[in-house]
Amino acid sequence: MLFKISILTSLIFSVIYPLCFWISYKDPLKNNFHKFHIGLPNIVGGITLVFLLLLDIPSPIKILAVLWKLSFLSVSSYSWKKEYPKPLLMTVPCALGIITFAKVQEALIGPGLTLTIISILAGLIFCSSLFAMNLGHWYLNVHGLPMSHLARATYTFWLLVLLRFIWDAYVLLTGHILYSGDSLYIWQFMMKTDGFFLLIAIFFGTMFPLVSLYFATETLKLKNTQATTGILYVILCGVILGDLTYKYYLIKFGIAL
Repeated sequence: MLFKISILTSLIFSVIYPLCFWISYKDPLKNNFHKFHIGLPNIVGGITLVFLLLLDIPSPIKILAVLWKLSFLSVSSYSWKKEYPKPLLMTVPCALGIITFAKVQEALIGPGLTLTIISILAGLIFCSSLFAMNLGHWYLNVHGLPMSHLARATYTFWLLVLLRFIWDAYVLLTGHILYSGDSLYIWQFMMKTDGFFLLIAIFFGTMFPLVSLYFATETLKLKNTQATTGILYVILCGVILGDLTYKYYLIKFGIAL
């Protein structure tokens, strides 16, 4: 269980994180800002690829994973010496990576378009959270940056969390699960012993970020980037805890939240 959660989390992160460059594509950040954000998913993706090759999954999926990593390395190598990578170019390996992730998830926990879409949304939330927090630290090191960069990153993060909130509310009210031979609504399942930790996932993965991002945007309006970064750091911790718990219920019970 823990191994599957780790593989899926690290893979979706490596695949989606480069898309964060779209947040600042209108006014790219300079001073080697992009190198950390290219290197991090490459390192995590490389480690993940090693474990994928050792997994008992079909060979075509392994070949697809290798092709994704080679394409990502090629684009990263080209973009490394540029002042800022072209987001459209970075999207090419991301598209191949998303297909790879969908196939890996299907091999590990079973097929399902909804499962894939929700996993991608979860990856977008995690990546946007980490990018916003890292961007906040950049403001502490490089003075005079326009507030628009951090504002776009924060509002993008907030929009993604809002989408998850809407989806969670819909599933909780209408979704069913077969538990101990009975068909239960998801909200009824949460009242059971096995479903209790789903409350933790919803609180830390959705409700806590949704509310906390309000305070982050308010401190941002005051141009207090240090306080905003601190709030974003706390939110990131909540997102990680919530995401891991969400994935546990996705794998064990097939609940796509």
